[in-house]
Amino acid sequence: VMFLFGNGASIYAGSQSTMNFSLEEYANDKKFARIEKELRSICSSLDGIEEQLNALITMRSFFSIMRQSQVYSNLESLVTDLIDSIKSRLIDSYVKTIDYRNLTWHEVLLRKLRSYGSLAKTQIYTTNYDLAFEYTMDNLSIEYNDGFSGFVKRQFDPRTLVESGKPSLVKIHGSVNWVSEDRRIMAVQPKFKDGHIVIEQDDMKPVLIYPTSNKLHETYSTPYSELMRHMLDEMKSGSNAVFVIGYKYGDEHVNEILYKALENPRNIFYFFIFEKPEKCDFINKVCELVKNMPNINILFGKVLASFENFVNYILPSAAEKTDEEQVLELLQKAMLKNEQNR
Repeated sequence: VMFLFGNGASIYAGSQSTMNFSLEEYANDKKFARIEKELRSICSSLDGIEEQLNALITMRSFFSIMRQSQVYSNLESLVTDLIDSIKSRLIDSYVKTIDYRNLTWHEVLLRKLRSYGSLAKTQIYTTNYDLAFEYTMDNLSIEYNDGFSGFVKRQFDPRTLVESGKPSLVKIHGSVNWVSEDRRIMAVQPKFKDGHIVIEQDDMKPVLIYPTSNKLHETYSTPYSELMRHMLDEMKSGSNAVFVIGYKYGDEHVNEILYKALENPRNIFYFFIFEKPEKCDFINKVCELVKNMPNINILFGKVLASFENFVNYILPSAAEKTDEEQVLELLQKAMLKNEQNR
């Protein structure tokens, strides 16, 4: 069982949609008065943090070329400061807003998977930076593989992802608690206060793929190249039920893996999309395949594509066995085997 989750899976717990981002407040900041006109033009014509960051990166490139001109002097560094400020705000205002005391549906999802015995064969891929799944699995005493090994210093080691008998959690765009230390990717231990995450290494920038046009290039570097390769290898082999939920299908490098996974005829796909399918290029292309591929299912709309509704109403469940029931089941199996041996 494979899941690909996007930010839509964390919105209910307090994560903010990056589509609500606007450069308007920066245009009102005196610090950026020299580029106020450009900022207002960007935020009035482009939606979401990714499109606006891409525009800023293009603007910085232009100012870099024109920096010899007195009119554009120092504007390159000014835009760089703005981009860095936005990246910091992305974590503080859109990711750290999650209330980790309110992860009800993450818990229900994992309990259901455990109840019918598929948790050990579950792989969770996510573009999210938050620690919602890590926090929930710890609360439920679920051991999992996340690509890191060690205890005091947890270091990135992709070999751990192929260990059997445990669910896998693969964060293909990085995590708020990943940092670079001596050219190694380390996972630092977070703390939680009043339901919100606290990372003490404030002087260290988290290792993340930010929502910009540079995403594809960044996936070629460690650790993302190993994580993406693992995702591709797993989806192209075996027989898998693949659920894609809370994801906007806006990342070409992720979509490319999904396209290749479609080549595996033993997979069954469930693509959830919040909006109408015709508004999404990826889903439009997949819709053409549905005519000849009965293993593809597309579910759309605010009700069906809701993470909460999927977990509550669509994902099946079975009653979890108590310790006594598990012991009794083992005894019955032992007695049956003994009878067969006779």
